[in-house]
Amino acid sequence: MTEGGIARWEKKEGESFSAGDLLLQIETDKAQMDVEAQDDGVLVKILAPEGSQNVAVNSPIAIIAEEGDDLSSIDIAGLSAAKGAAAPKKAEPADVPAPPPAAPKPAVTESTLQPKSDDNSAHGLMSPAVTFAIHANHIANASEIAGTGPKGRILKGDVMQFLKDGKAVIDKQSKHAAAPVAAVTVKPPTTLARPSADTETAFLVQSLESSVLRRLGELELAKRSTTVQVPTDKLAKLVKANRALSDTAFAVRAAALALHQVSLAKDGNTRVGVAVEGGKGPAVFEIADASTTSVLELAAKIKDVQRGAAPLSASELPAVILAAEGVYTPASLPLGSAVLVVGKPHAVVSAAEASAALDSALNALIGGAARPVAVSPASVFDVSVVGESPANAAFAGKVKGFLSNPELLMF
Repeated sequence: MTEGGIARWEKKEGESFSAGDLLLQIETDKAQMDVEAQDDGVLVKILAPEGSQNVAVNSPIAIIAEEGDDLSSIDIAGLSAAKGAAAPKKAEPADVPAPPPAAPKPAVTESTLQPKSDDNSAHGLMSPAVTFAIHANHIANASEIAGTGPKGRILKGDVMQFLKDGKAVIDKQSKHAAAPVAAVTVKPPTTLARPSADTETAFLVQSLESSVLRRLGELELAKRSTTVQVPTDKLAKLVKANRALSDTAFAVRAAALALHQVSLAKDGNTRVGVAVEGGKGPAVFEIADASTTSVLELAAKIKDVQRGAAPLSASELPAVILAAEGVYTPASLPLGSAVLVVGKPHAVVSAAEASAALDSALNALIGGAARPVAVSPASVFDVSVVGESPANAAFAGKVKGFLSNPELLMF
């Protein structure tokens, strides 16, 4: 690979991320690949936006930093110009390549299409396929494999040739044979997989794609969730009519009122909070007096709290925490609190209409007369209550009742 394109940025400028989070997707003429964060940080500046094509390998595509880094000495405009200089261009043979851009201070790193690696050993930059081939064949002298890939990178074919040439030292008891496992940086949450006595099975679990891990996390959360569907029409009209309002304010007010009718906490806790993504996990902020505050005032209060208040500690969490989809994972769910997740609007068809449409299609398939069926999809959003309380279903029903009639929450 010498160049590629930016298919999609999964993070926005200014957004923080954690190690293992998906940052962007890169595409070539043969494949599309995920690029994951190697450490916690913040996406400071995107130099190559979505849709960029013919981006040269090792050219800067973004600037990432740690929380609180001083970026005043970084010449962002210069890096952007350098990116353009690094892109392939039609040039005469006599053209001299532009010099590489100056590296920024150590506190800030550049996310590139292909990380540099001068390590030609088996412990250098390797793909999961190469690492597994070494591990599965119990190669104890993997450091002697000569890489034929770019920058001396070891390819799977190099491992197979090493075995074919009889140069491999096979030792199933050697601790060194398992060492390449450390090269795999994507690891599933501890709640999703138990350690296995079968080391090769454990390795395969560690090698799962991040998208697969996210799906496993979603399934685990679904097991602990009670979900109801709420029509979007009334709520969408109110928010559209007054830009000062927000869906979050309506959800916080509905949760606060529902808590006074259905208790989720044994100690009678009726406090409500909101969670936002942070560098080390979700940060929770309490929204005081939510049950007696109008949604218009709540919308302003939510913004003020997130800007100026300190996040709550684990021992101070409210009974219900409102969070967007993806903020919580099975491993980060708070103890003793329910998480209220409001999903995005989507279309659904009633069970009766779906059954009629299916009957019509089956009749047409077996040669009968197909009857036209009028299908009217409705716009709804899912509201899920994630937690261990046996009262979750009753609480979800109360929240649905309030959000289905949002005009009652205006005062």
